[in-house]
Amino acid sequence: MPSDPFAPLGAFLTATEAVRLAAQFEAGQLTTHALREVNPSRREEAKQLVAAAGLGHAEAVLSAAVLRSIAGAKLIQHDLTPVWTMPGNEATTGHLTSEFHRLVKGARESVTCATYNFETTSKMWTVLKEVSEQPGVIVTLYVDGDKADTSKLKAQLPKANVFRSGQLPNGQQVVSHAKFIIVDHSVVLLTSANFSFSGENRNVELGLIVHDSGLALSLEQTMESKQSSLYQLL
Repeated sequence: MPSDPFAPLGAFLTATEAVRLAAQFEAGQLTTHALREVNPSRREEAKQLVAAAGLGHAEAVLSAAVLRSIAGAKLIQHDLTPVWTMPGNEATTGHLTSEFHRLVKGARESVTCATYNFETTSKMWTVLKEVSEQPGVIVTLYVDGDKADTSKLKAQLPKANVFRSGQLPNGQQVVSHAKFIIVDHSVVLLTSANFSFSGENRNVELGLIVHDSGLALSLEQTMESKQSSLYQLL
């Protein structure tokens, strides 16, 4: 057993999962019921880690305290990592394209992303499809209504929520130029790059990875609040 029995559980759970589990134990729910707050594909491992840490409904007060501490620790992370795309081998500090893929492929609950253009030459074309087909992972995508080929996108990502920018009441087309990826409501990748071969390989592009659940949730909630006024669901 590791010196800190809570460490593996803390590394495994997302902040959202930890908060929801804590609330279930505080409400007096049995461990089996509480674990329904965890993605089904991750539930068995979560069950084993909770047991290994000596937590569960029999230790409801301790369990809730530990879980809220885990959530709190994850919510106050503010690690900032710059990542670059440059022609050839010029990028020596991180690599934007590989970070796109690493973050998205590691999603446990959700991926929310926005891009101005999304071309079939982008490696994200297949990466997002793969993650959108994983049980329990919700993928939401925002693209520009004029620039992106939304019919191809929806055909490629039938299980994702795909939004295109619409028109204002005066008929003016909304330009959706934001570019970001949010994974599991906690990690944000802000980037200048479109999802395209050029953006991922040829151009000089800068991205910034931010571990900040508060920022992630704020961005997601802002985009959700504009779904009916600035965007159209395909």
